Amino acid sequence: STPTAAAETGSAGASEAARSPEMPESATSSVALAQERAANAEGAAPHNPDTARPDSAATGESKDRARERADGEQERAVRRPNPHKYVLYQPSVSQVQVYLANAFREVGDQGCVLLYLSSDGQRADAGDGAAAAAAQYGFIGGISTARRTTGEASQDRSTEQLINTVHPADLVPFTRKPLFLIVESESSLAYKDMPNLFGQPQLSLLSPTQYPVATGSGSMYTFFLHSPAVAFCVLAQIGTMPAAKWAGVERMFGDLEDAAWELLAALPATGAGRFLSDDFLRQIVVRHVLCCVVLGLHVEFTRPEHLPQASPELFAGLAQAPALVRGVRDIAEFCAAAECFRMAEPSRPPSPVQTPPSSQHPADVTAT
Repeated sequence: STPTAAAETGSAGASEAARSPEMPESATSSVALAQERAANAEGAAPHNPDTARPDSAATGESKDRARERADGEQERAVRRPNPHKYVLYQPSVSQVQVYLANAFREVGDQGCVLLYLSSDGQRADAGDGAAAAAAQYGFIGGISTARRTTGEASQDRSTEQLINTVHPADLVPFTRKPLFLIVESESSLAYKDMPNLFGQPQLSLLSPTQYPVATGSGSMYTFFLHSPAVAFCVLAQIGTMPAAKWAGVERMFGDLEDAAWELLAALPATGAGRFLSDDFLRQIVVRHVLCCVVLGLHVEFTRPEHLPQASPELFAGLAQAPALVRGVRDIAEFCAAAECFRMAEPSRPPSPVQTPPSSQHPADVTAT
């Protein structure tokens, strides 16, 4: 895979403010101004004797339009700003550090840095002198980056690999502010025990280091973070299904995400749990949990390195939550993929999340 890094500055907790019934003063004045303009326009509208509708109908329509405009003004006033993003393709170590420092600078007091790293992994050679010395300070390997050649052949390949790797120690200076880290690599566990020296919220979601089944193009963990329904179909080797059935799968996974969020809501909103107050970060965590549940039930994923992990490990117990396990088994039965998963409860009552729709539409959709 090619090295990819994405840094995003966001506001953890901004979604809570957006859901609050109290609007800022500027938003209230904007809504009031919109309502006043709508009222003036309604009062000044002349009566048209040729219209087929009575005045009461025209007045009701004007009020509806005024209400829609007021709602639109209110929504724009409290809408969360789109965070600044940096997407780097095959970056060098210096480019990762420069753009990460820029994102760090833009983060406010209530914000955090979301960093997604996806690339081949690199482990430091413990037997090498330079690598052994670097490992004492946290430079133990990690994500490989693009190499910038100098025109001269390197005599020491291990030193070259050590230089062109984003080590966990390279990220420690940026933990002075809240950091939400996602790593997709066979060396993702190198970031599991990153030190938290500054007491700021810090959470790392780490992909499996091995996949016992072929996943085709792309990574299974990233598939789950993007769309659990698509990832499930890729994992169960489902190529196509009727459109109505696909809509049922998506709805069942939506119900499963809601069930996972209810379990996560019981976690304390301190430390890394603070990230759950942001709707976007919460969705990523929910899908990480669903990935743990689905892979943990698959018959081929039997070893610890086959499963994603988190640091700190706040969600380990949720992978065996009865409601989530039952929901995944319901989806497997609905998709006729029960042979791919451990179905330990064949005589259980139907789950509330299993509400398969009628398959009356002949159209097919591609799941992958």
